[in-house]
Amino acid sequence: MDLPTFENINGEGIVSFLFSWADVRWYHYILVNGEQIFEFCNPCGTCGIVFRKAGSYENRVSDPEAVQLLGDLNQVPSDQTLQRLARILEPGTYHPIVIEGTIQYIEPGSPNDYFATDVVQLFGLEPPENKEPYGPWTPYYRFGSENDELMGSGKYTYMSLVTAIVMPLHDPSRLNRERVEYWKQQHENGIPLTAFAISVVDHQVPEDEIFGSDPNYKYRGQTLFTNCLLDGHHRIQAAAELGTNARILTFVKKIYSPVQSEDDLKRVLGMYAR
Repeated sequence: MDLPTFENINGEGIVSFLFSWADVRWYHYILVNGEQIFEFCNPCGTCGIVFRKAGSYENRVSDPEAVQLLGDLNQVPSDQTLQRLARILEPGTYHPIVIEGTIQYIEPGSPNDYFATDVVQLFGLEPPENKEPYGPWTPYYRFGSENDELMGSGKYTYMSLVTAIVMPLHDPSRLNRERVEYWKQQHENGIPLTAFAISVVDHQVPEDEIFGSDPNYKYRGQTLFTNCLLDGHHRIQAAAELGTNARILTFVKKIYSPVQSEDDLKRVLGMYAR
């Protein structure tokens, strides 16, 4: 897969990134109007995948033209459309791709919660004194299917579990039910359900072969493709309730995506690209 590159020259930085260091741990944050909304990634590479809600933001950050601009998302929109949609993002280089997959609503701590199952199986509870998984603290969505992928190169290759999720800015339980039902009806009338997001790809490998709590777990690493919704919350919820596909135009921020290599990034994104 060839990754398209997009230079966001008119970005206003309403949605931006922040690097933070605390003791021996360091994290990144996604900010909206300067407020820390999502915390993700301990880029030491060996401490388990983290992605959690760190705050809330009540106002829409998307342009009211988003539905019209996104259209059916049969392909990556024109550069002019990308510039319009990306105005809320900070300036810089992104990989814009259209991904498509089924949407599954997830409650934290449920049997399908990635952070409470797979992450704990590979890394155990981190730090060990924790009594509960370091979860997202908010409902979210799993996107598409999981994949097995060989990561690294040469004698350093190993099997990694690749998972994609969608993180909403707004609590799904507080969405307008009339709008969710409207989009369900629209989809049944043949309209694709679309959304707009910013995304990162995280990759972690335990430092110790037996670090995790499940010795039978078959993966040596985990890769998480996280899409933070900026527009399309009602459409994504509609897709989850219908058990159907949604298409998302997502802007991948490579500089904040600690994968092993450019080829690894291409393979991961290629699994979900439309």
